[in-house]
Amino acid sequence: MAWIELAAADIQEKISSDEYEAITEASLPDGVTGPEIVTAEIGRTVAMVRGYVAANPQNLLGSGETIPEELSDAALCILRHKVFTRIPGMKRLLDEGRVREYDDALRQLKDVAAGRFRLVAAATPAEDQAGGGTVQVIAPSRTGRESRATLNGGGLL
Repeated sequence: MAWIELAAADIQEKISSDEYEAITEASLPDGVTGPEIVTAEIGRTVAMVRGYVAANPQNLLGSGETIPEELSDAALCILRHKVFTRIPGMKRLLDEGRVREYDDALRQLKDVAAGRFRLVAAATPAEDQAGGGTVQVIAPSRTGRESRATLNGGGLL
């Protein structure tokens, strides 16, 4: 599977046309529109998915703002949840089934981070990967057991 970018129109896979219309027509008191909320939440959701992917050192992130295609369904469930909780009046649309899908999506991301859900490697890995630098372990030059005498300067204490 490929690594993909999420677009605003992708949310239509998880909501009805009436719900999508309500989102696109929404306007909050501070002047933020529904489409702006969707765009902002796409960025946050992609960052969240990439964070879970990067949590497992066996995974390499794909280039750009992409996510593994096998996580697109989970990402869309999370995106729907985030959008519905941000737009007034839409939270009521999060029925028991949708909340369960959201919980399942988070569980799947945790499985990715723990290595219980394997991903197809990105065809084009990102130049900068998440995580810290590498650690080099240096073996001691001599072998043997340390004693109280050798650890405190030859037993002078």
